[in-house]
Amino acid sequence: MNKEVNTGVNINKQKDILPILTYLNEALDKDLILELISEELAVPTEDILDTDLFLYPFEKALCVGLHNEFISAPRLDDLSMTYSSLYGFLNASSSKGISVFTCFDNEEIGSRTKQGADSPFLANTLERIMLALDKTREEFLMSLAKSFMISADVAHLLHPNYPEKSDPTNKVLPGKGPAIKLNANFSYTTDSDSYSVFAALCKGHNIPYQVFVNRSDEKGGSTIGPVSASHLPIRSIDIGTPILSMHSARELMATQDFLYTCDILQAFFNL
Repeated sequence: MNKEVNTGVNINKQKDILPILTYLNEALDKDLILELISEELAVPTEDILDTDLFLYPFEKALCVGLHNEFISAPRLDDLSMTYSSLYGFLNASSSKGISVFTCFDNEEIGSRTKQGADSPFLANTLERIMLALDKTREEFLMSLAKSFMISADVAHLLHPNYPEKSDPTNKVLPGKGPAIKLNANFSYTTDSDSYSVFAALCKGHNIPYQVFVNRSDEKGGSTIGPVSASHLPIRSIDIGTPILSMHSARELMATQDFLYTCDILQAFFNL
């Protein structure tokens, strides 16, 4: 009914995004969601004290494009990077140091929870590992200085309909590999040292890589990389598989870029 929809719509979070679940022919005299959970779990409603509710797209991911060269799926940000990292972690074998794969909750709302990146969870876990190996705190701090961390979060792919949104000299294109993410204000952790480490790793395994930089007049987002680095003084880089339609209900990623990211993260965990 909105004839002005193509000129832009301001979404009211209270009014416009309420979900429609069903319709009823009689007055509602019970908690519909609670009844549904009770039925699904075969648990009496009186035994359910509280719940967490999350709405998410239910449609399956698809390979699309003229030659199935794209992955269309919900929540590629950031489950695709989680998958690529876990793939590399599980399929690698390193004889040096301790490989760690970490996933955090609550990145999109600031990471300030007990299980978020802006908590002592990772630092405490790493120290407890060292203590279990009969290492001292001094040895733990020394190990941090010798470590390297990849902050893996998707990057923005150049949109052919909106090229003006991308930096004109750093065009991130499909099929050209994962992107190293740079920001002079350190919204990403990348510096010349960590850039060189990752670039050399890519070149050593014949895996292409790209560089993502925001336009100077477009403020971009950040990642949990700088948040984690503020708790752990570890050399770190931000990288990401490029996607279109970031934060939309369905996002789009080049299949080849996804495979490149899996390969380079396996190479990293093999070090």
